Amino acid sequence: MSTPYIQIRFKQTQLRFRFPFRTSHGMRTHTDVVLVCAEHEGVCGFGEATLPPYLPDTVESVMAFLRKKEVQQIRFPFSAEYVFDELDKQLEGNMPAKAALDMALWQLKAKIENKSLSEVMGVVIKKTIPHTYTIGIGTRDEMHEKIQFAESSGFDFFKLKMNGVDDERILNDYLTLSSKPFAVDANQGWTDIEKSITFCKVLEQNGCVLIEQPFEKADRKKSAALMQSLTIPLIADEACQRLSDMSTLSGAFSGVNIKLQKCGGITEALRMIYHAQSLGIKTLIGCMSESSIGCSAAEALAPLCTWADLDGPWLIENDADICAMVI
Repeated sequence: MSTPYIQIRFKQTQLRFRFPFRTSHGMRTHTDVVLVCAEHEGVCGFGEATLPPYLPDTVESVMAFLRKKEVQQIRFPFSAEYVFDELDKQLEGNMPAKAALDMALWQLKAKIENKSLSEVMGVVIKKTIPHTYTIGIGTRDEMHEKIQFAESSGFDFFKLKMNGVDDERILNDYLTLSSKPFAVDANQGWTDIEKSITFCKVLEQNGCVLIEQPFEKADRKKSAALMQSLTIPLIADEACQRLSDMSTLSGAFSGVNIKLQKCGGITEALRMIYHAQSLGIKTLIGCMSESSIGCSAAEALAPLCTWADLDGPWLIENDADICAMVI
């Protein structure tokens, strides 16, 4: 006898980085993750909640969310958008858990309808957009090893993590090792506006494609001053978590990094992309170094965006093992 409910199961594990991952937030060798399965009559959709230590959510909080009756009693047939909106109203916060569930429901819907994830969302694939490979902060030799690995994996566009301390050395190391296009991500690590403006002029002269989240997320004044001095896009990341934050970006950023883990999944990410298009600002579809489970969900939205940073499966060494856990 069929059940009226979608079965929601989950398990915890870890994503292990291929190289130690250093940003202005610190260094880590792994990331905790909760994998989610949404099943109906033997058909399964999968999602993941990826939990870097600088975020407030934990494995325990995500699993507590997924045990709630509102989650365990989702009825079939369902609308992923309706489920997201209702849970967002009823259960505050915990965006990684919502993202994992939302991904799983969208994938379940696609499989039931025998469509691709892009098709079921109405996304027409008309173009291939540039995809970055992230190079965490490290030595020149470490950078060289990462560039070689990334190029052997098909990447020809790099994102350089910076911290406000070693930035000139990082840039010089990169320029001696590669002539490929690059972007810069400071993860809120810059503080001095005059120094930042001067350094960004050097970045411009050397072909930097974009600069992501230079200052503390609430500091719109410095971001606005920097944006006015630049000819290349300034992209908000930590400064814009959800659709409701986008109204605060005007004058301070010319683009936004949209991540499923931040906004709660495919449903809101799609809304954010369309809203950004209406505002005339650029979009970067990003990740929290998720496995192929999370990055493939975001990849379905990539044709709508300007750039993609969905390199998680290449940043971690156990992607195949993670994916095998949910088959």
